[in-house]
Amino acid sequence: MNDYSREDFIDLNTFRGLGEDPAYHPPVLTDRPRDWPLDKWAEAPRDLGYSDFARYQWRGLKMLKDPDAQAAYHDMLCELRPATIVELGVFNGGSLVWFRDMAKLMGFDCQVIGIDRDLSRCQIPESEMSNITLYEADCSDLKTFEPLREALHPLIVIDDAHVNTFNIMKWAVDHLLEQGDYFIIEDMIPYWYRYTPKLLTEYLAAFSDVLTMDMMYSNAGSQLDRGVFRRSTPKP
Repeated sequence: MNDYSREDFIDLNTFRGLGEDPAYHPPVLTDRPRDWPLDKWAEAPRDLGYSDFARYQWRGLKMLKDPDAQAAYHDMLCELRPATIVELGVFNGGSLVWFRDMAKLMGFDCQVIGIDRDLSRCQIPESEMSNITLYEADCSDLKTFEPLREALHPLIVIDDAHVNTFNIMKWAVDHLLEQGDYFIIEDMIPYWYRYTPKLLTEYLAAFSDVLTMDMMYSNAGSQLDRGVFRRSTPKP
């Protein structure tokens, strides 16, 4: 099925914790027993399948990108030298400053755009806003994304908001991405594959005529796991 132009994709976060099958099924633990002996309590795995996200920082701002993701983005910036980076989901803005600083250190000009429906959590000092632009927009209302049409290329779009992702990806393919530009889904692919494998596979296949998965970066670590897509065709 190659039809990314379908009218609407269901937000896969709707199924998180429930799955495509509406009947409840207890989770199956494949790497450890369900009943752990107490005489070996100290040896029990601590992650329970969900790693605690370490809080990394950049210049005093929390940065929700682990070292593997930082290394992958470093190499991607060096290779692509993007003119624009758009990140959906700002939080306190640490990664926006990091992207701006990396581009500056590599010697190219890059406009970093942060999109969020609530920018009140952003803590970037006014003195650090050079080459950084903030837009208040709602991922559920794609009309609020219209200012992005003016973005310069090469372009990287990063979904770190995880709301309405596939409809945003469809909008980006139709109105934003040019050949060689990236659309990246951080964090969520493993969760969606756990809870909605059929829909996830179907939704990704719908874009197979316009996007490919970049295996150089999609295997770089858990945050980018199978979620780095590059436009493979010219924009009409």
